[in-house]
Amino acid sequence: MDALKYGRLSHVDQTYLRLATYRAANATLIDYQASIPLAQVWGGGLVASVDGMRFVVPVPSVYARPNPKYFGRRGGATWLNMINDQAAGLGGKVVAGTPRDSLYVLDVLYDRDGGRRPEMIVTDTASYSDIVFGLLTLAGFAYAPQLADLPDQKMWRIDRSADYGAFQDAARGRVDLARIERRWEDILRIIGSIHTGAVRAYDVIRMLSRDGRPTPLGDAVAHYGRIAKSLHILRLTDEPGYRRQIKSQANLQEGRHSLARKIFHGRNGQLYQRYQDGMRTRSAPWAWSSTPSCSSTRGTCTPR
Repeated sequence: MDALKYGRLSHVDQTYLRLATYRAANATLIDYQASIPLAQVWGGGLVASVDGMRFVVPVPSVYARPNPKYFGRRGGATWLNMINDQAAGLGGKVVAGTPRDSLYVLDVLYDRDGGRRPEMIVTDTASYSDIVFGLLTLAGFAYAPQLADLPDQKMWRIDRSADYGAFQDAARGRVDLARIERRWEDILRIIGSIHTGAVRAYDVIRMLSRDGRPTPLGDAVAHYGRIAKSLHILRLTDEPGYRRQIKSQANLQEGRHSLARKIFHGRNGQLYQRYQDGMRTRSAPWAWSSTPSCSSTRGTCTPR
């Protein structure tokens, strides 16, 4: 059969199976998924979650890093990807296996393949920090991370003399508005630079910290983020529906990751590409292949 001869298959592989074509195809899948009545019942596409799939990289690569928790004694990489509440994968990014996911969340949000711009962003605890809280809020997103040990979380107040009643002891920290005001113009500049793509959010977040401690500008962003964080904690405490929405979205993405791993089983689910572009080209179909599976089965990725 001419269509299945080696020369033809090699031509298709080299010409069409590229990251750019995968992304263009994924945009079509996202739009189709949004048109399915059941997906519209699940959500409106305005809630999304960002989480990572971990892959062992058994070949030498500057993009593979050791992380015994996920990769044992070998190096690995993370496919940090985003899925909306209609079970459609909006895009992703390959990052080294060691850094915290929080460094890359904004980059993933601003590099979508298609679909509506999400308004609410769900992540796990590993993707959370006060600086990320501030940047996401300033960028116009409602950040809703899952927080471990919720009763022990620290909340922040603006007025030390205010009486918060039952929350008096919980609001132990103080937000310094003067610190935010002094750096406000610089804060707006970095948000504008991220929004226009003039600089990567990853580089901004690294710039805002030095030796594990925030710079003066980073501290101002963190103080702004603590306002949103305190409101988030209050909603988690007071609104069962809000908690269920966050948990449901997180479960949806975990289920989709499990589905993607079951669909792809070649080479034991490991990455053998040494360069980032090759890793992205190889890992993208694993995540995106589950979108047509959700579309065709209508129930495989049903949110719980």
